[in-house]
Amino acid sequence: MSLSVSEQFVLLAHELDGGCVFSGDYAGAAELADFVLWQRVEIFGGQVRILDVRPTGLAWFDGGLAVLRSFAGARNKPVPAHKYILARSPIRAGKASALATHRASLMHRDYARCVQKRTLGVFPRQRYYPNPDVWHAALGELRAFARNELGPDNRLLLLAALTYATALTRSLPLTDTERAQLRRISESTDLGVAVRAFVASSA
Repeated sequence: MSLSVSEQFVLLAHELDGGCVFSGDYAGAAELADFVLWQRVEIFGGQVRILDVRPTGLAWFDGGLAVLRSFAGARNKPVPAHKYILARSPIRAGKASALATHRASLMHRDYARCVQKRTLGVFPRQRYYPNPDVWHAALGELRAFARNELGPDNRLLLLAALTYATALTRSLPLTDTERAQLRRISESTDLGVAVRAFVASSA
C-alpha cells in the first residue's frame, strides 16, 4: 500500500456505507506510529521522546512534531502519548484533527469522497465514503499480515497494534484467529500498550 499508517488507519475507520467508527477519533495515535517509523520519536512506558525535529516538508507531520515539541519544552521532556492523541482528537482540534487531516488526504488522492446529506431533510451533514477497492486492499493487507502471509514489516506491525488497541478490530470483518493475532501484536508493542490504556481510560 502507498499509504502512511495514519492514512490506512483512517481509511479503515470509515465504513463502506459512509459511516465512521469511533476508533477514528484516535487517529493521532497513528500519527505517532508514523513518527516512530521515520525515527523522529521513540515510545516507552506510555511516554513519547522526541529524537529528531528536522522538517520533512509534510505539513501534518511537521505540525504534529511541533505539537510534541510544545509539550516537551526546552528540556525535551518525555510527553505522555495520551496527551498528544487527545490534542489531535476531533474534540480538541476540530477541523484540524488527525482524523480530518488524513480524511482530506484520502479524498485528495481519490481514495474517499464526501457526500452532503440532510438529516430529516433539514440538518446538513457529511458522509464520507472510502473507495471500496482501496478499502478492501487495505483490509486485505492487514488480514494477510495477521495470518503471517506477509514478511516482517514495521508499518504493518504498528498498524496491527493500533487496530486492536483502538478497538477498530470490532468493526472490521476479521476472523477470530486474525483478531487474536492482532491482539498479540498489540500487547507486545509499546505503542499498542500505551494506546490501549488511554482508550480504556476514556471509554
